Amino acid sequence: MAWAYTALIFLLVTLPLNGKDQVFGTLNNNYVLSIRFDYFFHALLFIPWVVLGGYAYGVARKSPVNVWTWGVGAGLFAVACEYIQWILPYRTFNINDLVANSLGVVVGTGLYALMVRFEKRVVKTFFR
Repeated sequence: MAWAYTALIFLLVTLPLNGKDQVFGTLNNNYVLSIRFDYFFHALLFIPWVVLGGYAYGVARKSPVNVWTWGVGAGLFAVACEYIQWILPYRTFNINDLVANSLGVVVGTGLYALMVRFEKRVVKTFFR
């Protein structure tokens, strides 16, 4: 599942989806709670990716430090996704997209850390 989600992110980063003659038209003119929809979407895209990836690779099973290591790795992936767009002639680099990606990674890492902590408590309480 994590690999499929990673592939989806890669496709969304590399395909020409936004623009006047593109698949989704112009996403830049749509707003959710006074935030441009594409920024909102960037953040929402990375939250489940961090959680799915963390569980898929089992980083939390070793030590709590690895949760944050995974968060840093996820942050690097989010940065790489935006820089890939800088290289592509039909895409553009946008610092606000990078901030939104990073915000999604931070929220996802925090959520993942809480889930790992809760999971360890449940195991200690019920499965001694």
